[in-house]
Amino acid sequence: MNFSDPDILGKIGQIVMADILLAGDNALIIALATRSLGPKQQFWGRMLGAGGAVALRILFVMVIGFMLKIPFVQLIGGLLLIWIAVKLVRPGDEAMEAAGAGGHAKTAASLRDAITMIIIADITMSLDNVIAIANIAKDRATGELDTGLVAFGLVLSIPLVVWGSTLITRLMTRFRWIVWLGGGILGHVSGSIIFHDHHVLKWMGLRVPNPGERTDLDALLEGASTAVTLTVRYLPWILAILICLYGWWWTRAQHAARRK
Repeated sequence: MNFSDPDILGKIGQIVMADILLAGDNALIIALATRSLGPKQQFWGRMLGAGGAVALRILFVMVIGFMLKIPFVQLIGGLLLIWIAVKLVRPGDEAMEAAGAGGHAKTAASLRDAITMIIIADITMSLDNVIAIANIAKDRATGELDTGLVAFGLVLSIPLVVWGSTLITRLMTRFRWIVWLGGGILGHVSGSIIFHDHHVLKWMGLRVPNPGERTDLDALLEGASTAVTLTVRYLPWILAILICLYGWWWTRAQHAARRK
């Protein structure tokens, strides 16, 4: 990389901003999934979760062209992320019992469950991260990827995910409402991922860009029907609100059940 090139410096700045924004989703997933574990298990959950996210991004860089040709891959990923968000705002009874009573016999199973959720969610979110970084690192003239810039983006994401998940976990232990808010954010992310699936957009009658190119929804929705426009713009927000409210309701229901 030529660091004296203004274009390269501009792309580095864009990658830093993209990583800060997109790594937050991965950090949030890790924090939500590991919040009921003990300190040692939280550490390993963050390390393995962050490592899995980066490994998946490296894999997707190599096979992104093939991945984007799979019909409805982002739709499936978005639906899985909705399921995960619902599970995370409503931890299972076993996890709550383990957290409340020390739960040494159930710790390993809880850690496995946490890692499984993190990896499943990372499959979807890492794909979007790779698409964003690949578009930034692409040479405008030749269309080829600058592997140095891609590697920089992947390496930078590691400390961002680990540090971010640590901070969010600490906040969640003090403020329960952050769990519900986090679930809502993941609900919004899942809706956005679904509407970046080219097959879904094509099914809705929209003209889509080439596979691997960024999807500008504002441009695509110009001239679309009112029903399509409202669905694409507001369904992610509806999902966010529903999951957030579900987490709040479930917590109140559990407290009421314990008082009986």
